[in-house]
Amino acid sequence: MHSSPTEDDRSAERWLLQEAAHLKRPLLVSFAASLCAGLLVVVQARALAWACQLIVIEKSAIAPLVPLAGAVLALVLARSALSYFSEKSAATAAALLKQSVRLRLYRRVLSAGYTGRKADPAATVEALTVGVDSLEAYLSRFVPHLALAATLPIVILFFALPTEWRAALVLVVSAPFIPFLMVLVGKGTQSLNRKQWSRLARLSGHLTDLVQGLPDLKICSAVKREAAAVRRLSEEYRHATMAVLRVAFLSAFTLEFFSTVGTAVVAVIIGFRLLSGSLQFVDGLFILLLAPEFYLPLRTLGLSYHARMQGIAAAERILPLLGDEQYDSRQRDFLPIPAGGLTIAYEGVTFRYDSARGGVEGVDIQLHSGEITALVGSSGAGKTTLAGLLLALSHPQAGRITVNGTDLKKIDPQQWHKRIAMIPQSPFFFAGTVRENLAIGCAASNDASLQAALAAASALDFVEKLPDRLDARLGDCGAGLSGGELRRLALARVFLRNPDLIILDEPTAGLDRDNEQLVCAALRAFAKDRTVLLISHREDTVNWADKVVRISDGRIDPGGVSYG
Repeated sequence: MHSSPTEDDRSAERWLLQEAAHLKRPLLVSFAASLCAGLLVVVQARALAWACQLIVIEKSAIAPLVPLAGAVLALVLARSALSYFSEKSAATAAALLKQSVRLRLYRRVLSAGYTGRKADPAATVEALTVGVDSLEAYLSRFVPHLALAATLPIVILFFALPTEWRAALVLVVSAPFIPFLMVLVGKGTQSLNRKQWSRLARLSGHLTDLVQGLPDLKICSAVKREAAAVRRLSEEYRHATMAVLRVAFLSAFTLEFFSTVGTAVVAVIIGFRLLSGSLQFVDGLFILLLAPEFYLPLRTLGLSYHARMQGIAAAERILPLLGDEQYDSRQRDFLPIPAGGLTIAYEGVTFRYDSARGGVEGVDIQLHSGEITALVGSSGAGKTTLAGLLLALSHPQAGRITVNGTDLKKIDPQQWHKRIAMIPQSPFFFAGTVRENLAIGCAASNDASLQAALAAASALDFVEKLPDRLDARLGDCGAGLSGGELRRLALARVFLRNPDLIILDEPTAGLDRDNEQLVCAALRAFAKDRTVLLISHREDTVNWADKVVRISDGRIDPGGVSYG
């Protein structure tokens, strides 16, 4: 059952406010600077009113006006500096928020293969780019403007009320119309914002599918037809964008209208009071100068209300992708990783994917230090799921995983990852030298340690035959080497890292029998005083394991644990 749009809005805005709470310092600096600039407006208005009193009413000479002119100039410069610091602090807070959200989304993308929540690539790209950028206006504009609109008009009323209570009464009565209309117009634009994001998501998904299927489209001579479809979707998105802009301009006109009418009524009251002689010119001009400044925070808030709607719409897209965040340590107190060899226990571990198929249920396994445990089963049996849970990229939905008796949930993932290494079924290699690819997890390595790791992985022979040896360049995904050679380089990278826990997913895939035996022997020697989990479905590979655990359909087979 899906939640209503109102519930989605509340949860999205609640999440945004929670994120803003972690950025109190720059936001408070921004608010304080804006409020001080607003207070200087009152002083500046009084100085300008007094200067006009001297010039118009008292026909004063130039000499007494020089200090006032200098004071007004200093006030203008001070307001400019405060406005600069306010905007800079708000922009800093927004940049920190975007950095944090992008980092967490990126980590979710990296862990998507193990969490069971594989998001649509187009939706993920949309969230990482346009979605995260849309959060900036909410934090840098709407939140500071909301705080300022709640305080500065009250401060201005504090000075206006003793001077001319009738004009102050007009300000008090007219002020609520602006936020009321702001909310009223915002309700109308809410559905437009949601539809706009849906159109953008549909267009992004369509373009992603076209790029991925471009060779097939060319073979089927369907490129022109799909180009026309993209043109149609782009035109729909353009019309929708213009509709949102029309509403934005209409709301801006409405807010300006009420603030202008309010200022005009104040001017009329001041004029009659001046004609009757019951109000001094300096006080009347002071109130008249303050009236636009009284409405300014409310008008600014109304104009930035669309930033709120845009931010909420973006948050609604981002929240499902974040899911159960395991990476934010700001609200968690982690326990230290137990020292020494690692003994790991799966205790009634259950993890199910979003789909009905896959996952594990009620798994109990123990991995001891100095022992190689082989996990054997057919494809889809749950082997990779158990490995992913051990990486702490996701946590069991029931049961727990302990490390020397400590729940893995209570251990800092970043510190845990420094103690482990894994070779997945398809190791990743980037475009760069062999040296750079090996040292990616161990920056302090030297030639001697690199060669020792290569020798242990039976990879030194073919590396020495490369034109530049360790400085030989590889293409994207390791282009230039065979699959078996890349597998041995991945093993060398693990040996160089010197971890306490090693997870191997089909470590000898792509190797011939001779090299497989060499690699197995190297792994056997390297596994001393370390905890090793070996995932495979080849009996030849697991024969040298100390313990073999067989799994099928997400459960440990009865009597499926054997010892070598």
